[in-house]
Amino acid sequence: MFIAIDGIDGAGKTTLVRRLLHAMRDFHPLSTKEPTDQSHWGKMLRAAAVNGRLPREQEIDYFHKDRLEHLEHVVKPALADGRVVITDRYVDSTLAFQADTPKQAQKLYAQFLPDILVPDITFILDCSVKVGLARIAKRQGSASQFEKTEFLERARKIYASRRGPGYVHVDATKSADETFMQATKALARRFPHLPPTSFATENARSWAEAVAD
Repeated sequence: MFIAIDGIDGAGKTTLVRRLLHAMRDFHPLSTKEPTDQSHWGKMLRAAAVNGRLPREQEIDYFHKDRLEHLEHVVKPALADGRVVITDRYVDSTLAFQADTPKQAQKLYAQFLPDILVPDITFILDCSVKVGLARIAKRQGSASQFEKTEFLERARKIYASRRGPGYVHVDATKSADETFMQATKALARRFPHLPPTSFATENARSWAEAVAD
């Protein structure tokens, strides 16, 4: 199973990844993120997020090349071994921060689609920019160039436009527990064939109840 978690900065992506890793530990889940810190392109993008943006077309090219290497050397091998893969940011993040409008985002997605692996489920965590920025303010370290109001406002609109069979939009304005439960219920409903006991002992009851809803 390939799970992607996306949303504006401060939406709680990393927290949800951590919670799902623990809950799904019987599947030996692999946690990963984009841009990666392994490829040349990923390293350049990470540096640019702190030190200054690259030209848009160059960033788009780097994101795509980094993603293809990520899929080939990390994601696909883990899936082939029967592991669950959970990625913190994926293609929708590139769309949100590289396009100006939902229409442009969809056009860019059409360019990427022939080469990428579509996740089994993509969680889009939604919170207001005000909430996201307040959470970011509590962090340690440098602020990313992407963590600016104008970028987050535009990105949130594009994230909201991302729809389709594999997408689940989650209200991330509430507590981490409530965000996690929304994700748990969505997984249970979309993958009811998974036995409750496989979703970790302490979560088996909520998983079974979600399937029954």
